[in-house]
Amino acid sequence: MKKNKKEPVHKDLHRAFHLAAPYLSIAYVMIGGVLFFGYIGNFFDKKWDSSPLGIITGVFLGFGLGLYNMVKVLKQFDRE
Repeated sequence: MKKNKKEPVHKDLHRAFHLAAPYLSIAYVMIGGVLFFGYIGNFFDKKWDSSPLGIITGVFLGFGLGLYNMVKVLKQFDRE
């Protein structure tokens, strides 16, 4: 007789995190891009005394690159 063994819970969790990792990375890249380019924009604002222009440009650049990464990741998983 063949016994029906269940996989341990940690294997199920590992599989779930492995499948969710690319989607979780989208949020990290989006937040990281906005913060990083916002900081760079703030640096140039202080350097050139162009107060809101640099930080606004940096935040929009970070957001745009985050959206680009999101589309790239979603297209990759659409192919699979």
